[in-house]
Amino acid sequence: MIRTCDVAIVGAGFAGLAAANVLARKGLDIRVFDENPHVGGQLLRRPGGSSHVPGGFEFDGIKQSGLRLITQLARCGVKVSSGTQVLGLFPGNTLLVEGGDGKVSEVSARCVLCAAGARETYLPFKGWTLPGVISTGSAQILIKSSGMLPAKETLVGGLGPLPFVLAREISRHGGKVLAVLDYAGVAVKIGLMKALPRSLPKLLDGASIITLLTLSGVRVRPRVRILQARGKTRLESVVAARVGADGQIISGTEFSCKTECLAVGFGFAPNIELPLQAGCAVEHLPERGGWVVRVGDLLETSLENVFAAGEVTGIAGARKSMIEGRIAGLAILERLGCPVPDSPHLLQGLARQRLEELRYGAILNRMCRLPSEWVKHIPDETIICRCEDIRMADIRKAMAQGFLTPGALRKACRCGLGNCQGRICSPILRDILAAETNTGTDRISAPSVRPPIKAVRLGALAENEESVT
Repeated sequence: MIRTCDVAIVGAGFAGLAAANVLARKGLDIRVFDENPHVGGQLLRRPGGSSHVPGGFEFDGIKQSGLRLITQLARCGVKVSSGTQVLGLFPGNTLLVEGGDGKVSEVSARCVLCAAGARETYLPFKGWTLPGVISTGSAQILIKSSGMLPAKETLVGGLGPLPFVLAREISRHGGKVLAVLDYAGVAVKIGLMKALPRSLPKLLDGASIITLLTLSGVRVRPRVRILQARGKTRLESVVAARVGADGQIISGTEFSCKTECLAVGFGFAPNIELPLQAGCAVEHLPERGGWVVRVGDLLETSLENVFAAGEVTGIAGARKSMIEGRIAGLAILERLGCPVPDSPHLLQGLARQRLEELRYGAILNRMCRLPSEWVKHIPDETIICRCEDIRMADIRKAMAQGFLTPGALRKACRCGLGNCQGRICSPILRDILAAETNTGTDRISAPSVRPPIKAVRLGALAENEESVT
């Protein structure tokens, strides 16, 4: 039996929460689906899903706004299905859903909002699959969800602001940060932020984090790139080197650092798999983080009554996601024939705020953009696809044989066919194709997605006799 509702929201981060709160005021039947055990996304992740955010002041304003959304949502009685995977979106706005109990069912909605957020991207290096090498997001999950430090001593590195945020969180929770290896350099970040109108608050946020790290004794090493993680059965040390203004390794500057944990982060990629599988149009916009869902001013996709909000339309942070959630909520209310008073005026104001956050997002994504020279010099023995143990040499061999698209490489060497379905390797694979063929990433085709978009037991599908095929 197919369950029905007025609106189905996929993702309970800032965009999904904001939209649900707007929609709930009209008494609509709303279903929210999220694969995490608690709502709020990564930024609001906390032990046991409590409503308390640990001390500190960076980003606290937006955190408190998010917590209010969670509290209001609970009061409205919106049905939230946590620990639930959405496996596909089919004609008639029918979602195929795997619940926390492992059972698969179908939900049909008058309108669907895709707000699945984003995931981290990586620049592989030799040894990055050793136990002890983790992503910055994984380290945050340990701290926020379990109150656990990733290790007694942690080395942090990568591009963008997240490595600095993580280093501050580790220090604040009593851990030791050996150093922050900043691939780009702080001066580059400040230079980019100066180009952003009204950038002073964000500059002060960044400056405060770096100041607190310095006062805590954490050394920030600018223009340093990780070359290799070493260890027999787990991480024992990291080899890194200075890079010049052109991004090239400076010969003779290599050094080694003993550590039991390395946390690295290189930006984010939008989770566009669900709208892409459903047939929504996508576009490649480097200033928004790569391939994103194409939307109109009211955030409707190319499919009627299917909307998208948050990081799936462009990486730009929680504030932009919350703004877009409100826009999508108001647009869906109009579509369903129950608009709020003064809706056009509200939408105009939100559109202006969204534009400002998109400008910030463009700077953020530029900070995290991988230079093609870095990608070109990934050593042959480096693993690219962790699930299938595919190395850079395997990819280069396949490309030499004429397999020059993500889909062709998938067939040639199974890159992206593992349990994660390419969630980890597909962004860097497109960067590799662009770098090795000397073309822009916009010339590399969007990922190909087929249902189910997440791993699911065949038995669960078989038990649902009326599942969409």
